[in-house]
Amino acid sequence: EAMGKLLLVGADTQVRASLDDLMATEDFKIEYAVSGFEAGIQAESLHPDCVIVDFAMGRNEALMIAQNLRRNKDYTDSVLIALLSDEDNASGFDRTLFNETFRKPFDAALLAERIRTLVGRKKQIA
Repeated sequence: EAMGKLLLVGADTQVRASLDDLMATEDFKIEYAVSGFEAGIQAESLHPDCVIVDFAMGRNEALMIAQNLRRNKDYTDSVLIALLSDEDNASGFDRTLFNETFRKPFDAALLAERIRTLVGRKKQIA
């Protein structure tokens, strides 16, 4: 079984390609979703250790996905990471939903490292 399961929601091809390059070789199973509906279906089947939500898909939809995951007891331990634009970063929203936020443009290697650290920590506690 994969070391960690990652669900990437609403991310553009550049982010997807970077994470594929950096994570797939390290026993991370990566699944993708383009909408909140798809994210719900993927989360049900994958039971991700980490969910990355790109606010580029729309701020309201991104927040709704995060809130729904946090409300579901099956995903309370999932690591939740937000990818934000400057505009998203400036606007106020409940950051407590997320374990981590990354502002674009960001270093994909740094994001991959944080995912490994946070998922590794989660696995040790479990």
